[in-house]
Amino acid sequence: MIQVLDYRTDRQRVEEMLRRLALHPAEVALGGGELGEKIKTVQKVLAAVAERGDEALVEIARQFDDPNFSAEQLRIDCAEIKAGAERIPADQRKALQRSIAQVREYQSHIMPKNPAPLKRPGVELGLRFTPLDSAGLLFPGGKAAYPSSLIMLAVPAQIAGVKRIAGFTPPSKYGRSDLVLAACHELGLTEVYRAGGPGAVAAMAFGTQTIKSVDKIVGPGNTLSQLAKRALAGAVGIDGYLGPSEILTIADESANPSFVAADLMAQAEHDPGSCFLLTTSRKITDAVVAEMQKQIKTLQRADAIVRALRDSSAIIISDSMDELIALANRFAAEHVNLQVKNESEVLAKLTHAGAVFVGPYSPVAAGDYIAGPSHCLPTNTTARFSSGISVYEFLKRSSVARYEANGLSADADAIISLAHAEHLDAHANSVQVRMSK
Repeated sequence: MIQVLDYRTDRQRVEEMLRRLALHPAEVALGGGELGEKIKTVQKVLAAVAERGDEALVEIARQFDDPNFSAEQLRIDCAEIKAGAERIPADQRKALQRSIAQVREYQSHIMPKNPAPLKRPGVELGLRFTPLDSAGLLFPGGKAAYPSSLIMLAVPAQIAGVKRIAGFTPPSKYGRSDLVLAACHELGLTEVYRAGGPGAVAAMAFGTQTIKSVDKIVGPGNTLSQLAKRALAGAVGIDGYLGPSEILTIADESANPSFVAADLMAQAEHDPGSCFLLTTSRKITDAVVAEMQKQIKTLQRADAIVRALRDSSAIIISDSMDELIALANRFAAEHVNLQVKNESEVLAKLTHAGAVFVGPYSPVAAGDYIAGPSHCLPTNTTARFSSGISVYEFLKRSSVARYEANGLSADADAIISLAHAEHLDAHANSVQVRMSK
């Protein structure tokens, strides 16, 4: 079901798994390797939407989701959103409300405040945070309905103070679900479109006859969606590479095998998904494999789980916990779950992870739905340098400098000297004219 590798003897196979998981800059930038054909597909979609707008979006929707789709269906009107919200069961409505409330609580808690200014004689230096004017939220819906992803994107944007928030969901049966509409209603979103994948990304960047462009595009999705975002980086803001779901669990002999197995398969069911168990215990390894075989019999998406376990997952064993932690930092996984005795010690050494879930009673599913931090996280080892969605994603930082005459006088000679050293005499002059006054 899942391959078991001894890190001492199977190191080359582990390295190959890491190579397959990681994004390679040359492939992403130049279109080579395994990503080449996907990048060509993305470029065609971007060009089509840039040239033909709504017409191209309709063609894409008819090809992949709904043969009867029309441009009039691109924007979801508020009456349809309200009607969908009224059709869902009361328990689902309460669950959505609880999720929104707790995500709102957490994002408000971490909302940064402008720091007190640094003061020198005659100089005051500060930093201020200001929200984006607009953001486009891309949330998936090709293989399941994901109102949770919409919540994890929209609430941070709202707390940050983004003036215009536009949601994008595929025109599939899942994207049309009442649960998605109910989430839009509970969030108070009034600008929501039926468009998904790279086509939606293109529409957010370029604008169409129906859709106005946005300043930043955020959200998870498949490889094509993430490559489309990457192609537009710099011309429009993007968050990061939030691709297919991953989990990495670090466990020792104290771990609960049934919990470990359940967490691994919970991410494997995303189709595609990948999961890794790094452990010092052969006993735990055997018990986790047995639990997987037992639990999978009761799960609806067993076929997807089996594919993920077989094709893109592994249990890796080493006698050294430090060696496993170092390996975990190279995987830089989207979700990392710690089921070890010395949690604080391992956590201190774990430097690269999208989100960390500490202890046996901290399932990733809590973070997926209800805890508060966003579940929209970096994948494919990009947690080495990027972070998950939060209010910070929707804020800009601007430094603020105020000089009085005495403050500028103190710095004038150094400014003038450096300006002349760089052969920029107009820079020097801009200080000298002030000193002469």
